Amino acid sequence: MFSLFLLYSLLAFIVHLLVRHFFKKRNFVDIPDGIKKKHTDEIPISGGLSYGICFVLFFSISFLLIFYDLTPFFEIELPAEGFGSLNSFPYVSFFWLILLSLVLLMICLIDDLIDLPVWIRLFAQISCTILMIQFGDMNLLNLGAVFGEKDVILPDYLGFVFTIFCVVGITNAFNWIDGIDGFFSFQVILALIGLSAMGAAGFTLAHFSMLAALLPYSLMNIGLLGNKFKVFIGDHGAMMIGFYLACCFILLTQDPINANESKASPVNALWCVGLVLLNAFHVIWKRSIKKRSIFNSDREHIHHFFLDRGYSSNLTLLIVSTISLTISALGAIIHYSGLPEWFSLMAFISILFFWAFLSRFSSLVSKSPQESLQSSK
Repeated sequence: MFSLFLLYSLLAFIVHLLVRHFFKKRNFVDIPDGIKKKHTDEIPISGGLSYGICFVLFFSISFLLIFYDLTPFFEIELPAEGFGSLNSFPYVSFFWLILLSLVLLMICLIDDLIDLPVWIRLFAQISCTILMIQFGDMNLLNLGAVFGEKDVILPDYLGFVFTIFCVVGITNAFNWIDGIDGFFSFQVILALIGLSAMGAAGFTLAHFSMLAALLPYSLMNIGLLGNKFKVFIGDHGAMMIGFYLACCFILLTQDPINANESKASPVNALWCVGLVLLNAFHVIWKRSIKKRSIFNSDREHIHHFFLDRGYSSNLTLLIVSTISLTISALGAIIHYSGLPEWFSLMAFISILFFWAFLSRFSSLVSKSPQESLQSSK
């Protein structure tokens, strides 16, 4: 399997470099503004398209390897049962998921290039989610035993609305954390680890393909290849990945045949993307109390919390990554300790309130006496 990963990674590097060169030549770049975008150079936003091309290519090759029974050649052992096994893998659902992810990628890429109205992007996200529900056999109905001993089962109509809310919310939440180099990649890798841990099949070829497609972007984004090859994922890449991961978590936790059966605990998915959701809830809350659109760009994100207090980008990345890892580790401890799902949900909500209190307290402390006096009038 390692030899196949090396082959995929090499192909991915070539694709990323070619697409980056094309974007740079066409001036499809992210231009610094000195306020929210404080990088010094004009960086191509080619990472999302490159990732999309590589992921679809690698997933297709992996599918052909399985179909023609060529996996032993690369020493790939498929699980006997579970989400990634040959017999129970949701091929139809994944076909629709990849197709709709590509549709969303292209619409959001156009938005990146010519600045479409927000409602078009939101309409595209909702439409792709509805199509995924209708044709991809995806619906979030079983929430698990989050309020007691019995599983909470939503009616079909309520599950339909709640599924759209969750998928669109996570899609945008992943886009909102793309603020400092390396942070987005770390959250995606952490989510992949969570998917692998939750599923009976472990690390599937779908996860394998995604990681190989993401690796070159991650190395180029954090500058390991130098600023000459630096790239950004773009809103189109972040939203495609967010949409894909949100749908994967739902497909993993829900039984499409019997809603009363839950293949994995839905509440565990919250811990896999803990910091992503924490940042999203914080941003929505701050923008709402300031009576601004939740889609307006600002500096209310968790990484801005540390950057605006004088921390360097590297130190901020280390801090937020540590916080994210700690949140996910706490969720894992709760799960493997056998604690009930309602306790896990309450613990996660408590973290949200703790961060809200901490950020509010820190903001008050950091104000000058004059600012505090003016705000009190």
